[in-house]
Amino acid sequence: MTAADAAATMRAAGLRAPLACDTPEGIAAHGQCFELRTPAGVGVFVARVKGEVLWIDGAGSRSGAGLTEVGLALFDEMAKRCGCTHVAFETRRVGLVKKSKSAGYRVAGFIMKKAVA
Repeated sequence: MTAADAAATMRAAGLRAPLACDTPEGIAAHGQCFELRTPAGVGVFVARVKGEVLWIDGAGSRSGAGLTEVGLALFDEMAKRCGCTHVAFETRRVGLVKKSKSAGYRVAGFIMKKAVA
C-alpha cells in the first residue's frame, strides 16, 4: 500500500492526530503502510519500530466497525516478529481505549494541550 493511499483512507476515516501539525500524509510518510482486510471491512494502519516498541502511528477504516480486535491482535503478532517487546499508539477515541484495555493495554500517558493567543 502506498503512503498516499493510506493517508487518503485515514483522512476519509476522520483521523484526528493529537497535534495539528500531524497530518495523515505526514504520518503515512514516516512509517510502513499496511492494509488490513477482514470480512468486517478494510482498514489501513501505519507502523514503525522505534527501539523495542512497535508504534502504530495512524489507522483508519473504510468500513466503520469490526476491525479493532483483529487489528490489536495483528499488532501483537507484528511486534513479536519484529523483535519488539511492546506495542504503543496514541488515541483520542474513548471506545478504542476501552477495547484496548480489554486486550491488555494500559494508559501510559496523557497529552496536554493549550491554546495560545
